[in-house]
Amino acid sequence: MKKLILSSMLSIFVGGQAWALSDIEISGEADLNALVHLLPTGQAGETNFRVPSLLLNFSVPLKEGNLLYVSFEGAQKLKEATATTAASDSFSVNTREAYLELVSIFEGASSLRMGVIPDSWLESHYEDVNYRFLGETAWGITEKWKYQHYSDLGLEFMSEMPWDLGEWSLSVVNGEGRKQDNSRAQKEGSLFLRFTSMNPVVLSLQYIHGTYEAYGDDVGAKERIQASFLYKPEDSKTRIGIELLDTHDPADAITDYEMADSVDVSALAGQAVHGFGGSAYTIFGMGPKGELMLRYDYLDAAVGESDKTMQTGILSFAYQVTEDVKTALAVDHTWYAQDYGKGIRDASKVELAAQVLF
Repeated sequence: MKKLILSSMLSIFVGGQAWALSDIEISGEADLNALVHLLPTGQAGETNFRVPSLLLNFSVPLKEGNLLYVSFEGAQKLKEATATTAASDSFSVNTREAYLELVSIFEGASSLRMGVIPDSWLESHYEDVNYRFLGETAWGITEKWKYQHYSDLGLEFMSEMPWDLGEWSLSVVNGEGRKQDNSRAQKEGSLFLRFTSMNPVVLSLQYIHGTYEAYGDDVGAKERIQASFLYKPEDSKTRIGIELLDTHDPADAITDYEMADSVDVSALAGQAVHGFGGSAYTIFGMGPKGELMLRYDYLDAAVGESDKTMQTGILSFAYQVTEDVKTALAVDHTWYAQDYGKGIRDASKVELAAQVLF
């Protein structure tokens, strides 16, 4: 209902400025994967073909520099077999982003976004490290571990820092996610800082605070503290990055929303859980069109508890076939501690992936 009201408001605004619309820019991306499972042992040798993401973007310039941006994402999801149901594939389409960006009401390089807005941290991460097409294993750590949604319904103010230090943003969102997965979450706010004046080094910081209304005031807080260091020289494919993540959530929320790869924290029910993780990666060129990517992710999903850690390693060789087609051959392996979760076992796969821009 809230999204319907928002869509109506945006339509009225755009309709009132219809005479000022210029050409609508349409772009998109298709991610295609073929993979062979190596682990768990019961799935070894199984082959899957999938479309992890299909994006269609509409950028509508309005008068005085304002912008209406809408992005739809289709994704193929695999439902694992249970005791009563067989494994199945489904393809769903959702609104990834849908916001009005106002710049005409401000002086200088400032803007206000309203609608289904992207998380500033994840948006900048994917601009710097374009390997999301490999699938969920290569997503940003907050998104792949379900600690944060890529986008949510809310407001965001963005501006440049003084003395050309970089940029910053302040946002308030529903905390439910674009699909309203976390329907019992309340509002959450975030402050994002990105320092770019130390070229070729980029330093990013983000703080998020919110609440879950279903788990009580004592343990209902949601908190994210993020920091990253990125080395990215101009006119070079080289990227060297380190990202750190600190989290606080109710144990029941972690279970209900299947955070941290469905870690088992049932023994901590009714308590707040502290998590800590990070990611280190490097990308460097191999000839005019090739590049090698190495990445290592680590998560302690319940600090202070034994056997609640997981690790993932990714090795990928990518080749830029043309300006709009990129392919990659990748192998990844995820290790879980012995008592990480019920039925959770180490996983590994080899995949051939393609990213097509249009």
